Amino acid sequence: MRFSILDFATGLVVFAAVSLLTESSSLVAQSVDWGGSLRGYQFFRVEDLPEVLQVTRWDSEYLSSRFTFDTEFIPQLEMETHLVMDFLSPPGSSAANVATATRGSVFLPLQHDFVDNEDLQLIGSFDRLNLQLNLGSWRIVAGRQAIGWGVSYFWPAIDLFSSFSPQRIDRDYKPGVDAIRVTAPLGTYSEIQVVGAILGSSLSRDGSLAAQARLNLGRFDLGLMGGKFHTDTVAGMFLTTGVGRSSVRGEVTWTDSGDPVDAQFGRGQFWRGSLGLDRQLNPEIGVTVELSYNGYGTSDASEYALLSLSDRVQRGEMNALGKY
Repeated sequence: MRFSILDFATGLVVFAAVSLLTESSSLVAQSVDWGGSLRGYQFFRVEDLPEVLQVTRWDSEYLSSRFTFDTEFIPQLEMETHLVMDFLSPPGSSAANVATATRGSVFLPLQHDFVDNEDLQLIGSFDRLNLQLNLGSWRIVAGRQAIGWGVSYFWPAIDLFSSFSPQRIDRDYKPGVDAIRVTAPLGTYSEIQVVGAILGSSLSRDGSLAAQARLNLGRFDLGLMGGKFHTDTVAGMFLTTGVGRSSVRGEVTWTDSGDPVDAQFGRGQFWRGSLGLDRQLNPEIGVTVELSYNGYGTSDASEYALLSLSDRVQRGEMNALGKY
């Protein structure tokens, strides 16, 4: 394993520069809130793998440190900054993906590999870097930010900007995307969001523009959404309600694919949806059950290889190849 002192020094310089810039903002800002977190995972493989995989290590490690800086320049203008350093050893470990698996990709070059070899990967990135403008009850956020739509936990259909993969266990922070988001109120506990984002390296291929309205109707919360994601046209809705100590939630979307390859194997248009139940057994223990339907998937396992090569699976929008 090679680890250059220059790589380590570069990382320290980057972190020191961000710290100094943030500290200097306190001279003109009303407030500066800063903090951080450190989380780590140790994995061990307990069974032999086929020799063709050429995997010799029985262990893998994942460490992630996050430094957060939230600055208020004036009451109407704030800045959110999250600097993240991820350590993976070895980088290709499937176990580490349980903690780090994310979806989608970003447009702005806010990431750098300080070390990248077969034994170790050390990545520095800005997972949040945005300006927030508050205009009375309106809010505008521009830059890298977290966007969460829909109500599903394991099998999201509406959350097409950046949702968690179902196997991810570290869910304290959602992956940031490069976007401009405008939020306006529609009444008590109701709002509309309009989001323009670039979900990849190309504006023409990965540009997305969509709107979602969340409406509170007494015991029910209703959501309606529609827009363009990559080259797809998507429309959908969600509904949640509470029954005693349980909550029932569901969402459904219809997609008109803009990828000509999808039409060649009968996926030019398709439906997706999920139905979930959350039950609080006592103050410490709860149970979540979720079912999903994926019209893009297949009931024939021989088609899995073909579906896995599709663009929407490769970019992480879908994480299951089956229909149910």
